[in-house]
Amino acid sequence: MKKSILIAFLIMLGVIAWFFSGYYSNNNYSQNQTKVEGEADNQENYNKIIVETQISKSESINESIMLQGQTKENRSIDIKSETTGNVIKKNFLRGQIINNNDLLIEISIEDRKEQLSSLNKEFDRIKKEILLIKEKRDNNILKVDEQINLYQIEYNSAKELLKKGLGSESKLSLASYNLTQAKTELKEIDINFQSDSINLESLLENTKSKIKNIKIDIDNTKILAPFDGFVQSSYIEVGNYITPGDIIANIVDLNPIKIQGYLSEANVNKVKLGTQATVMVSNSLTKTGKITFISPVAETNTRTFEFIIEAENKDLLFKSGLTSTINIGINSVEAHKISPSILSLKDDGTVGIKTVNNDNMVVFYPIEKIKDTIDGMWVKGLPKEIRIIISGQEYVNEGQIIEIQ
Repeated sequence: MKKSILIAFLIMLGVIAWFFSGYYSNNNYSQNQTKVEGEADNQENYNKIIVETQISKSESINESIMLQGQTKENRSIDIKSETTGNVIKKNFLRGQIINNNDLLIEISIEDRKEQLSSLNKEFDRIKKEILLIKEKRDNNILKVDEQINLYQIEYNSAKELLKKGLGSESKLSLASYNLTQAKTELKEIDINFQSDSINLESLLENTKSKIKNIKIDIDNTKILAPFDGFVQSSYIEVGNYITPGDIIANIVDLNPIKIQGYLSEANVNKVKLGTQATVMVSNSLTKTGKITFISPVAETNTRTFEFIIEAENKDLLFKSGLTSTINIGINSVEAHKISPSILSLKDDGTVGIKTVNNDNMVVFYPIEKIKDTIDGMWVKGLPKEIRIIISGQEYVNEGQIIEIQ
């Protein structure tokens, strides 16, 4: 009896234990399931991406070409002597700014003024002699004309008398001879005058040429500045004896200043004569000028085309030989101003920006830089109005639907 009761008691304990083991298992499963679902919700919240956007509208700006160049002087020449003599006066120093027609040096005049005076007298004498021979010719012609008239009358009379049988052949021949001689003498007077006149005119022109040359030589004793500029080099001092061809000084003109650059094959046809350009040198000085020359022939080695910009430089702040940055405006284009920090790079290397369309989908637009500014950069290749992702673009991909903050 006791044994059967004990067995029944043990069976009951087993059933109770089994029942409660199922309850706790289900309870633990429910708790674990709730915990997993909670973790999934938290993960979903964690993966949700929120970005910041900004609406950008395009503006019309000038597209430009950025190049490196170098400043050059407008012109530079060596001033040379054109006569001989000693330098008796020097009015310049190296580095001095000079103006057009300033006296640079004066050379001793020697006996040039005496030579000029003598030639002037010779010139006047020849002119008077020409007048005299002309007057003499006129007087001789007048006399011979009177003789010709007289001989003509005698000839006509002798001819009439011969017809009437009252004259002789000898008188007619004599009258004809005298008339012919007078006409011949008239021609000789003119021929002699022409010959003498040509000789004298030749002497006159020769003397005139000598007078002109001596005047030029006298003028050359004073050497003047050919244009505004400054003295780059000085080669003479007072007391030096100089001859034609000796260099006096080197004069450099910096106004306008020239800026030399080179255009690529892709850009050469985008630029025209007269196109404005901004030039900035290494010390941050800036000037605006115009393109005055574009070479029609490419450089053999670089396949680039030389061009020249001229800019006003009255203040002489631009020196020759400075490295310069050239900005050439070529045409008007619609562009957006963005921060370089929002640029993105596709796997194929394309540079662009990420935007959001009306369906909150991420859209990638490749862009082309036009120019940089202090507070951003101008780019083209975008619609006139667009919503640009300005924060969080690195966490989203093209085609993804996102939430906008």
